[in-house]
Amino acid sequence: MRMNDVVSVRLQDLRSAAIEMSRSADSLRLAAERIHAEVGGLAAQVDPSGSSAFAMLAHSGRLDTLIESVAGLAAQLSRAADDLESAGRWHGPPLGILWDRLGGGARISVRPPEMPAAAPAYTLGSYISHANRPLYDQLLADQADLAERRAQIAEAEAARTAALDERAALLNRLVAYGTPEAAALNDPRVRSLEAAAETAAHDAEQAADQAGILEQRIEGTTQRLLAVTPPDAADPAVIRSLEGGQSESYVLANTRDCVNYVASRVPIPGELAANAHLWDERAAELSRFGIRTSDTPLAGSILVLETDHPYADDRYGHVALVEYVDSAGGVWITDNTHAQPVRFDTLTSETSGDRVKYLYLPWYTKA
Repeated sequence: MRMNDVVSVRLQDLRSAAIEMSRSADSLRLAAERIHAEVGGLAAQVDPSGSSAFAMLAHSGRLDTLIESVAGLAAQLSRAADDLESAGRWHGPPLGILWDRLGGGARISVRPPEMPAAAPAYTLGSYISHANRPLYDQLLADQADLAERRAQIAEAEAARTAALDERAALLNRLVAYGTPEAAALNDPRVRSLEAAAETAAHDAEQAADQAGILEQRIEGTTQRLLAVTPPDAADPAVIRSLEGGQSESYVLANTRDCVNYVASRVPIPGELAANAHLWDERAAELSRFGIRTSDTPLAGSILVLETDHPYADDRYGHVALVEYVDSAGGVWITDNTHAQPVRFDTLTSETSGDRVKYLYLPWYTKA
């Protein structure tokens, strides 16, 4: 027996199996109808109240679902036989080559979006002050929103791929059945799948754009919070004890001028309240307080000037409280000689450099 004859016999066997399965499904439907009728009659006699109706409906539904599954499998077998027979009659180029010649995915000109890179994983430690809690909550909300956008991208990409795959399979079947190429490409079903793929690609691009914006915001917010987050060596319990409180009375009684002013405005631990120019050194030594030193001003940070700074006392240095930083980058401070905020650059031309430091108190400084 030749190979073509063998294939023909196998195809006929497949069709026969599909027909037999379809007949079985029809027989099962008739049997199910009789079963439903008999069970319904018995239930009415045994349980006139109808309390068992829901249980009967559930069993009936499962039986009907099973029958429809058999019928669906029969239809799939029949379609498979048709497709195999059509492929056996095809004498042109391989269907994969035909798909490329028909344009493949080329008609779907939308470029799939690039998946945004995963946001860096930052550790914010075990302490967030009340002043920075709203910003931290916004960070968590943005992270949740980003996760949702990533899920939307994945879902849209899956839908796009499914539509393109289905379009390719449909084009191959149409041409294999003898449909001209131009007509196959303009088939309403093909065009509908193209539109579905384009819509999914557009949805993925939109979600990717939104994810990119969120990533930038998350990174910026995280860096802001990290700047005022205590290092690992800090003691969160000690820091919490300072938040919302005030400097000890002995600190206020034994300090003067700029140090006394800052201590009266901000909870300052006694160990830090030395001569003004020593505050940055003390902060580095007193690791349990989690104070960071920076050259960038933040609201609620402490400005520390060395003794040789032109605005500082040449013996004790100077400290001041940063009230806020305006949108233009102007630093507004208060100190023992300026009860109302004044721009730092109106007091001195040296507003940065080695002689200018800012201390970030995790219990007070705002990110």
